[in-house]
Formats: sequence, structure tokens, C-alpha cells
Amino acid sequence: MIDRRHFLAAAAATALAPVLPASARAPLSGNQVAGIYRRKLGDLEITAILDGYVPLGAKSFSSVEPATVGQLIAGAGLDESLPTSVNAFVVNSKDRTYLIDTGSGAWNGMGNTMGRAESNLRAAGIEPAQIDAIILTHAHPDHHEGLLTAEKTARFPNAELIIHEAEHAFWHDDGILSQVPAEVKPFFASARGALAPYANRTRKVKAGEVAPGLTLEHAPGHTPGHSILRLSSGNQQLLLVGDCIHNVVLQTAQPEITFTFDADAKQAVASRRRMLDMAAADKLVISGAHMPFPGFGRIGKEGNGYRFAAAEWSYTL
Repeated sequence: MIDRRHFLAAAAATALAPVLPASARAPLSGNQVAGIYRRKLGDLEITAILDGYVPLGAKSFSSVEPATVGQLIAGAGLDESLPTSVNAFVVNSKDRTYLIDTGSGAWNGMGNTMGRAESNLRAAGIEPAQIDAIILTHAHPDHHEGLLTAEKTARFPNAELIIHEAEHAFWHDDGILSQVPAEVKPFFASARGALAPYANRTRKVKAGEVAPGLTLEHAPGHTPGHSILRLSSGNQQLLLVGDCIHNVVLQTAQPEITFTFDADAKQAVASRRRMLDMAAADKLVISGAHMPFPGFGRIGKEGNGYRFAAAEWSYTL
């Protein structure tokens, strides 16, 4: 009940309250924050760099049981357009800076939703000239076109290029090029064009340690020389899985689900299962080029498949 005493007390409190300007509300930004995220691994600092996303669509994936893909998508509450991150990674050691994959650069063969890796690299305080070496998991445009500027010159003036020898040989084999379908030939042109400015500073490698604490492991199938990278520092390890996984919901629950751009689908499944077994058994943190940014998480065994659990946020470095 309101009486004279309560009314006067309320009026006095209102008179003392600050008057806020009508324009105090922050306006809508309309822009997303920079796509960068860091975490430590022993003495290494790892920075995930977002290049953007590509809407792959459910039809990019296939299973022995046609209904499986749709059921998994529905069960996870996903949209069938499946917007999929395109990620690169910087690894800083005490004296060297490595870039794992480069993003899509000016290439827009799958739309205009990518191409942000360079700006996000700079947002992370890293200039292209500071990259000492680039390690390519494989030579597909969303991984290597960032090697080039818009003028088709080398974007990274001081970087050595490291690539598995089988991957380099595949894209430069004229005999293979002459036999592939017409729609695949542009991928060969893209790979050759992007790698060409680095020809005199390319190191073609087999599986093994390519730099201190960075070990390349051959995981063929998506492409013949497709590779993953194991990072080690002290007693800590992390696995960057490249394109072994294109959709973490689908291909952990059902590793046999294949992706339309796999050169050898059966081999890709075998490499994926081997990687998932290793990650689960060794309790490794993993991330990859197409995991939901920044993609870090752990793999656990679940029935005949696996489950992915996102890693905790790194509050400190």
C-alpha cells in the first residue's frame, strides 16, 4: 500500500538517481571478432588462425547406409548446409615460426566466405615476413592458395616450404594430369601455380621430424601425400589432423563416412581410423583444418566409433 511516507521516500530516491544519456546503448557492430586463438604446448605457442568457412552441404558426405548422414546431422541439431571452418595454425618455438597450411588467399572457387587468414595473421601480431617455414598438410586450394598474393607472387618472402614428397610428385605428374577428369584439372593448375614461386626453397620430405618437435606423419587417402603433424614439447603432445576430418560430428561417430573430395575414399577411411585410434589411445589434444574453430579437443572411444569433446578454454599462456 502506498502512503505519504513511502511516496516521499521513492521520490527522493528518484531525484538522486543518475540521468543516463539516451545514446548510452552500444550500437550493433555488424562485424565478428578476429579469428585467432592461442594455447600453449610445453615451450611451444600455437595460434589457430581462421580463414573463414565453406558451406559443404550434407551431400558432400556419403555412407554405406544412405540414411546415416541425415540421422547424425539431425541428432546434432545441425543444418544440412554444414558451414565448415577453414583453419591454419602458427607454431612458435623459441627461435622459429612455422605456419601449418595457409588458407585460401584470393581463390574463390568455393565462394567468398574464405580468404581471411592473412588479416587474422596480422591481427595476431604476425607478419608474413616473420614466417620461417610453411608446412602443407596437402595441396588443395583452401590450404595452399594463401601462399600467393593477389598478384600471384610469394606472400611469405622468407619462408621455406615443406611438403611430403608424394604430395608434391602427385600434383606435378603430367601422366596423372592427362588422365583425370576435366573438372579436376583446375586443381592441378592451382597446386602448380601456388607452389611455383617457392620452387627454389621447397623441401620435399618423407614422414619424420621436419623441425624440432614437429613430426610429419603420412595419412594418405584424401590426397596421396596428405599428412598430419604431431607437435611435441616436453611430455606434452598435440595432433594437427589436416583433412582427416571434414566434419567432426559425422566422421568421429562413423569414421567410414567419406568426403566427396577424397582421392581414395577407402584409404582415407583407414587413415582416419588410424588417427582416431592413436588420438584416443594417447589421450592427445587434436585440432584440424576443418574442425569448428579453433577446433581443439580430445577423442574418446565410443562403441565402434568415437566421440569428440571440445578442450577447455586456455585462460593463460
